Amino acid sequence: MSRQTAQRWHKAPPQHAKNKKPPLPSALKKVAADLGVEVPEAADDRRDPAYPRRVVEAFLKAVGYMNPDGSLVEEIQQKGGGRWLPVRPTIDPTGRGRTPKLRYYVPHVAQELDYSSTQALEQARSKGRIPDPDGYDELFRPFWYIETLEQHKKDRGQRRRKAEPEEAPDGHDEEGRPYKLL
Repeated sequence: MSRQTAQRWHKAPPQHAKNKKPPLPSALKKVAADLGVEVPEAADDRRDPAYPRRVVEAFLKAVGYMNPDGSLVEEIQQKGGGRWLPVRPTIDPTGRGRTPKLRYYVPHVAQELDYSSTQALEQARSKGRIPDPDGYDELFRPFWYIETLEQHKKDRGQRRRKAEPEEAPDGHDEEGRPYKLL
């Protein structure tokens, strides 16, 4: 990756003058804080601080540049403009435990929820049919966890069953229970 890209990740995202919020930390500093790792200050103002290797690896896995085994992902070409999105769900660097938590981005969510395209998913999302994202990653892309998607699938199935009208019974027996004729 280029030095310019690494410098952009080190810098905090631009803030508008209207915002009264405190400035956001840089992506690498956010990962370091989430992991509880101290980042030494640079000796010179013109240089970036030296981040520990595990912080950089966790960041690269989180944004989709590295596979879980530490190898670099294959390069993909994205049609049109917009942000680069990873081929597969990425690892959440803040996840604790044996199996890392995975972040699902818009293309993965569209595939998981059986939408024909990401545009169809975005339309459904703008109409409030998709749950809000679980968070935004270090590059400010929305992501969901698999638990949220599975819960949405289950809720969606229940809503569809409720929307389908039941057939009227053919009659009722002496005790008032409905029955259907064969």
